[in-house]
Amino acid sequence: MADAKTISEIASRLQRTIDKLGMGRPSAKGITTKPEDFVELYDILVKSKAVRDATRKLFLDGHYARAVEEAYKCLDNVVRDKSGLSISGKDLMDKAFSEKNPILKLNALKTTSQKDEQIGYMIIFGGCIVGIRNPRAHEHRKEDSPEVALEMLVWANHLMRAIDKAKRTRRRRKPLEA
Repeated sequence: MADAKTISEIASRLQRTIDKLGMGRPSAKGITTKPEDFVELYDILVKSKAVRDATRKLFLDGHYARAVEEAYKCLDNVVRDKSGLSISGKDLMDKAFSEKNPILKLNALKTTSQKDEQIGYMIIFGGCIVGIRNPRAHEHRKEDSPEVALEMLVWANHLMRAIDKAKRTRRRRKPLEA
């Protein structure tokens, strides 16, 4: 078994490598946080046309919380349009991505892993509406740093990719009641 000194040396080397690669907690040395750096990252990472159209000007102008709110409102609208449902918010996400009777299928829903993915994304989509969009839509003083906003915009970009690959199922008609 390694002694405490050896473990400490290994941990220090690992931390230096993580810092050098810019991963984890950034060290103060060599890391800049100028707004233009975040704009450059935005342009590299946010590729969804819908998200960019809804957020880029707001992000560039420093309206970070508003950019995030608009990204997730856009996400809600895209899911509503693709699913054909007229509801919004968490209820929309739960119904559109339901495991048992989805309108938007992320995969074939044959294996346990595929079903887990469908359920997981249903929860993620609903959680993003409740935990990311709603606080920014309902609190007029909500502010985000450029770094936090960029993280949430990149996540919205990822979710748009999931929506793009989702297949719409045929909606089952309810049986006529006698």
